Amino acid sequence: MTTPLVTRFLCEATIELRAGGPISLGTSPWSARRVSDIAGGRFEGPRLRGRICPSGADWAERGVGPNGESMVRIDVRSLWETDDGASIHVTYGGRLIIPVAVQADFADPKQIDRLDNSRYYFRTNPLFETGAAQYAWLNALVTVGVGRRTSTGVVYQIFEVA
Repeated sequence: MTTPLVTRFLCEATIELRAGGPISLGTSPWSARRVSDIAGGRFEGPRLRGRICPSGADWAERGVGPNGESMVRIDVRSLWETDDGASIHVTYGGRLIIPVAVQADFADPKQIDRLDNSRYYFRTNPLFETGAAQYAWLNALVTVGVGRRTSTGVVYQIFEVA
């Protein structure tokens, strides 16, 4: 018998990215990598809240899918600090798929905040690591995030998988 997946809301994370956009490393023999530095942010949920430190980045790899869609492999390392002073290392991979029909709006800072995130696929799998006793329960979680791009960064709704 298969157990169905059940999720529970963990938090919303609002991440501000460094002004000026990502740093492109160009196309190497292995990938077309861009680095987006985290400038800060906040996370809020029923069991944890705090700030996202300006100490991480997304080392994304970009490609083009068979139908011209933009395909991004997400690779983030970040540091979160709870309001009561605990440090949490957060890593996540994921996928961002932007169909051709919305690529112009997705790339336009004046349009991106109005673009419904149901028109593109943006999913992550945050994993948490901490030595803080009061947040040790985070070390055992698998979570999924649903992302939305904004003109200044990203917002994730993060859910614990039960």
